[in-house]
Amino acid sequence: MSQLNFRTYQRRNVTRESGYHTCKETTGSECIVIHANRCNINQNEIFTFKKNNLHLKKTFGKNSSILAFGGYIYCQKSINITYDLSYIKNKKTFNYTINQTTPLNANDWNNIGFHKLIEIENYPLLENIIIKMKIATPDNNYIDLIGFDINIIDKSEFEDEKFAKSFYQKTNMHIPHIYYLNTTLPIKEYLISNQQFSKGQLVVLKSCNRCGRFLPINIKNEINTLAFSLHCKKQAPCKHSAFKAYKIQNKINKQELIDFGIKIENDKVISYYGHQLECKACKKFFVNTPLNPQRNAQQFKEDGLRRRAIEILINELLHTNLIHFEFEKKTRKQFAEYIWNKFDHKCFKCKKELTLNEMNLDHTMPLAYLYRLDDTATCLCSTHNSQKSDTFPVDYYSKDELIELSKITGLPLKKLQSKEINKEVLNLLVKNVVWFYDDFLMHPEYQKKRDGILTANKINDSLKRVIANKVDLAEEYKKRTGHYPSSITIIEK
Repeated sequence: MSQLNFRTYQRRNVTRESGYHTCKETTGSECIVIHANRCNINQNEIFTFKKNNLHLKKTFGKNSSILAFGGYIYCQKSINITYDLSYIKNKKTFNYTINQTTPLNANDWNNIGFHKLIEIENYPLLENIIIKMKIATPDNNYIDLIGFDINIIDKSEFEDEKFAKSFYQKTNMHIPHIYYLNTTLPIKEYLISNQQFSKGQLVVLKSCNRCGRFLPINIKNEINTLAFSLHCKKQAPCKHSAFKAYKIQNKINKQELIDFGIKIENDKVISYYGHQLECKACKKFFVNTPLNPQRNAQQFKEDGLRRRAIEILINELLHTNLIHFEFEKKTRKQFAEYIWNKFDHKCFKCKKELTLNEMNLDHTMPLAYLYRLDDTATCLCSTHNSQKSDTFPVDYYSKDELIELSKITGLPLKKLQSKEINKEVLNLLVKNVVWFYDDFLMHPEYQKKRDGILTANKINDSLKRVIANKVDLAEEYKKRTGHYPSSITIIEK
């Protein structure tokens, strides 16, 4: 075995601590396990929440405040939600209707909520705040609810404009955790309608090492994340104890957890993929926001550059053109329109109506595992395209969704249920390994250093992550040439 270690690049020096501060009470490796509140619903069900008074507080340096409502909901059958909001300010009654634009996923957890900007003027008090959560549902349905709260967003870091831009960027992807509401309140804290509840399914609430809140993870379907991003999505199972094992902080029947399908080791809940230590909201505000101003334009483009290179590599090996040119010599817009029409102008995952410009083209079978973009692409909204990322379809979609996806895309169901690298492309890559290192990676664009890092190294690293257990490309190159490639960085151990 060679004593050389092939690494794609040396990581850049850390430019900041991971955020502004951490919580002293939690490390991100604790959890509590609770039962959700279950309610049987039929046709049009209305849950009415009320809060008597709320004091407005200036937010983002403006003379305005943000009223927020949210929680987490599991539905046996898909539902649609509309909110009616009313409140009294300065003896005047204000009424609003807010639509949940997409149906909620059936047999899975969903994040829900909304916020309303309210001018403070000279009247900093809201009275008689009422929210009616109106659910359009099939008969004989049930829902599980956790973490519902109504409040004014009151976070000291939000007082000035520093986080305003970040708050309003892709807000819907972070509702309701972005509001910093109380996630451990009983459902009847503000509920004034007369629904009856029973004991619902078990839910794992993991700690955030920054805000200290306990927020839900989707322990039965981790790919569909809730309040925390995954830690080892591409290299599961996660092997990092701090990220995958959560010490249970409350009293709970361990056998009940095991019967529910939760893995337990030494009084810890074990996650398959692992989760980030900070919640998505804290990651957004206190990790990414401090980091982003320190990143240059080239660093922002690194992921896109690697992905484009892999796409080009696959097409070179297959002797095909990029799909946008190949598709009857049409433009990208024409190819995109073909997929858009194929999916009836809707996101396949959430069925939200999309304009052509709103559509995201997903590879269906992941690019990271050497599958090219072709006419089996999937139409997704930006939220679900980001969420799916390089996940295999079988890890992201339900059985019924896979069957439907097979019918639309023409991909065999067996293919959609597999988790295999594209063997055809991998075999071609091994066959053409000398060309790969001596020609492809020697292209001037890939031999450039960006922030001190050779682009060829980044491309090589992306491939190593997915094929390391199958073949060592650099060793294959050496077998044929008698030496290691010069197009990548080789560091002796």
